Amino acid sequence: MAVAAAIAAAAIALAAVLAGLSAEEVEASAAVRPPSVRDSPGYVPLVDPESTSVALGRRLHAPAVKAPFHGGRRSLDELGRAVCRAIHVGQTDSLRELCVTDDELRSVMWREFPQSRPATGLTWEDAWRVLDVRLLGGCNGAMQDHGGRYYEFVRFECDSTMRYRNFTIYSLLTLVVKNDEGQIERWGWLRAVAERRGRFKVYSMRD
Repeated sequence: MAVAAAIAAAAIALAAVLAGLSAEEVEASAAVRPPSVRDSPGYVPLVDPESTSVALGRRLHAPAVKAPFHGGRRSLDELGRAVCRAIHVGQTDSLRELCVTDDELRSVMWREFPQSRPATGLTWEDAWRVLDVRLLGGCNGAMQDHGGRYYEFVRFECDSTMRYRNFTIYSLLTLVVKNDEGQIERWGWLRAVAERRGRFKVYSMRD
């Protein structure tokens, strides 16, 4: 039961990370949990030498990697304009191509997240199943709400930046656009962007 409780807690934190939440919000989400076996008298926690990585929001000894990000755009602004173009032409596939792929999660990102440490029992495939559903739902939802209309990119507003060894995540994003009637709209469905070596890709959406 102790192992199951630890894995469940890690899974909750993983879902928060993949939702594009800040490190502080991830820590808070892990703290708000229902009663568990951890609260039982005599409970002995798992051996977890990297437990402090949860509070830090990253693993300190993750290896440097050579794998690049493919596609994406050269800046946040370029990515924002590409998102607006994909929505204007109503192409869900074009929007999805701007997103992080399973290989990029596996080879570049996963080993830096606290949820990848051995004590959790989670794998990158577990993470991808969550992230894939979120990205697919976000792309489909954006097209249902906005597809086929013209939008001019204005700016990204970013409230949190987390720098890892191999990449950076910009989260708590607001995508500010001007619609075809000249009115400003503020979108919160694009939650986070990942950057590696000057390549920016959508990392998380509201599904």
